[in-house]
Amino acid sequence: MARMARLLRAMPELMFLVKGMAAAMRSVVFTFGLLTIIVYVFAIAFTQLCDESPCEASFSSVPHSMHYLLVKGALMDSVGEVTSLLERQSYMLLCLWYLFILFASLTVMNLLIGVVCEAVVVVATCEKEMLMITYVGENIKAILDDGADENDDNQISRKEFLAMCKNNKALRILREVGV
Repeated sequence: MARMARLLRAMPELMFLVKGMAAAMRSVVFTFGLLTIIVYVFAIAFTQLCDESPCEASFSSVPHSMHYLLVKGALMDSVGEVTSLLERQSYMLLCLWYLFILFASLTVMNLLIGVVCEAVVVVATCEKEMLMITYVGENIKAILDDGADENDDNQISRKEFLAMCKNNKALRILREVGV
């Protein structure tokens, strides 16, 4: 566990990813819920429409159809195989298959990717800002400890601030963070 903590401290980008995924967890759960509903509705439709037909082996029951649709449609494993099976059966089934791919794979899965990416970007921005604030705070504190705080009250008065504006080290720190 200590090695993992050192690794995350050594590579803050990895920490941004982990925190971003944790922040997106609620949205990810709801996206998976939406995917489950879509798969369920299409599984019912395919099970009913393929009853007593050659494609019944693939869509024999609603749970089996859900698994088949998830693997073959949402995760895009052997899409061509299912397409040729349904094309031989009925063009209506083929259109339903394409509609499922449009909803499940292209829309919901890309929505999931977008949600996670957005969360990672927000977390990374916040973390970088916190690192910058910590960096400036520590360096300004060091400058104050080196004698810039004339009355030792740990606060910067106007006179002390104006004196710090002439300090090259303080100016360099502020320039590094874009002030």
